This record gives sequence, structure tokens and C-alpha cells, in this order.
Amino acid sequence: MSQAPTPKSIKWTIRLLSVLLFTLFAWLLSFVISDLGNVKGPSRADFGMRHVESGLNNQIAELEADAKKQKYAVERQQEIQANLLASMEVARQTMEQMAELHRLSLERDISPSEEQSKALSDAQTRYIDSQAKFEVANQQIATLNTELHGLQNTLASTRKKLQQQQQPGFNEWQEAWNKYELKTAAYKLSFIIPIFLLAAFTFAKRKKSIYRGIYLAMLMAAFWHLGRVMHDYFPDELFKYLAIAAGIFIVLFFLMRVLKSAAKPQADALLKRRKESYINRCCPECSFPYDDFEGDNCPSCGIGIFEKCNSCGERNHNLLPFCSHCGHKS
Repeated sequence: MSQAPTPKSIKWTIRLLSVLLFTLFAWLLSFVISDLGNVKGPSRADFGMRHVESGLNNQIAELEADAKKQKYAVERQQEIQANLLASMEVARQTMEQMAELHRLSLERDISPSEEQSKALSDAQTRYIDSQAKFEVANQQIATLNTELHGLQNTLASTRKKLQQQQQPGFNEWQEAWNKYELKTAAYKLSFIIPIFLLAAFTFAKRKKSIYRGIYLAMLMAAFWHLGRVMHDYFPDELFKYLAIAAGIFIVLFFLMRVLKSAAKPQADALLKRRKESYINRCCPECSFPYDDFEGDNCPSCGIGIFEKCNSCGERNHNLLPFCSHCGHKS
């Protein structure tokens, strides 16, 4: 007796649980693969200092500190210069005011008072002193900038020297890192490839099993992580060709199965095709509609579509296993 069709609610429950199972399988595999990659790799800093002369880093640190102090000194002199400039402006304005008062007094034939003359003289003295100090500050800023420029040039050349001495160590580190990546990839692939092959073998061998969804979830999770490991550790050019080759292989595999199933369908697929043809009232062999004739054989391909039942004698579907009238097996 054929199996009763599965209710839609159960089908959707199975699909939902299969997706959840795939997620859990993928999550579990990601933990294992992540743990396999937790081995500490070579330190770039350790390799970079292998060929650097002793004290060069300290020399750079001292030059950086000196340059910082020199820059601060320049900024401080610029602040002093700004204050002197403000003082010069105040002294100039005072001097101009006192000179204007002195001129007005002379125009009125009034002799300037001793206080006015002294205030004018003091304003001129402050202006001249501020101007002199401003020039001194200018010279100090120029001197400090020259020294700062020299420190920066020395620092740049020393850094370049350090970079040149670090390059051989970085090359050694790159070689060691490539070996580490290859070793890590080998660990991960040695774990995920057997799981993928086992899942693929089980899925192919037990495709009619009621637990097929479990095998498919495991297969898809393993395939996902296999692709991720290859993407992370294989060169981009190599991964591109491998991904295309894998895609072509998978598509060809399923296409060949579909073509084979279409040419030589299995019993279940053949029975399903015949049922659909009878429902659509056409020949199960060549799809010719049989509503236009009353005979038992298809006028297009000649196959027997109907025959009398051996049990009840009624006209019955020849290509289906049971009589639609008495239920007798053909």
C-alpha cells in the first residue's frame, strides 16, 4: 500500500527544523574550526627587530622627544611675540595720543606740562623697547625653527634607516607567516573535508531515507565551512578557479541526474508522471490528448492507455497499478 501524503503543516515543520539544524551544525563546526586556528602565529615585532642595530629605537625616541620640546619652544616664542605685538600696539596708540596733545598745546602757544612730556617720552620708550623685544623674538623663532628643521631631518633619516634594517626581518616574518597559514589551513581542511565527504556519501546512499533532511543539513553546513576555509586561506586567483570548478561540477552532477531521471525515470517518478498524465487526460507516454478518441490505445504512439480489469472487467487505466473500480492490482 502506498504511503499517505504528508500534511502541509508537517512538511513546513520539517523544513523549518531542517534549516534550524543546518544553523546549529554550522555553528558547531565554526567553533571547532575557530579553535583549530587559535594557535599563535609568528610575531611581526619579534622578526622586525632581528636585524636592527642596538640603540636605534632609543635614538629615534630621543629625537622625537627633542623635536617635541623644540616645537613647544617655537610655540612659546610665538606666544611671547603675540604679546609683544599687542604691547607695541598699546604703546603706539598712547604715543600717538600724547603726541596729539603735545601738538595741540603748541598750536595754542601753551607749553606742554612736565607730566605730558614725561608721558610722551615713556610711551616712546615703551614702544621702542617692545619693538626691540619683538625683533629678538623673531630671531629666536627663526633660530628655533632652523634647529627644529634639522631635528626633523635627522629623525626622518633615522626612521628610514630603521625601516631599511627592519625589511629583512619583515621578509622572514612573511615567510614564517605563510607557513603558519598553510599549516592552519591544513589543520582545518583535515577536519572539514572528511566530514563533508562523509555527509555527501551518506546523503547519496540514503536519499530515500526518512532522515534525508538531517543528512542534507549536515552536508550543507560542511560545504559552507569548506568554502569559507578555502576562501580565507587560498590565494584569490586559486580560490576563484576552484569555486568555478566546484560550481560546474555541482551543476553538471545535478543536470546529469535530472536528464537521467527524465530519460529513464525510476518507479516512483514514473508512477507520478503517469498519474499526472491521466489527471490531465493525455497519453502518459507521448502526452497526446485522448479525449478525442474512444479506443484503448494512443493513436500517436500506440501504447495501451486503457484495458479491461482481470477482476471486475471494467475499463481501467492500463499504466496504473490498481483498478479504479475494484482496487485489484493489475
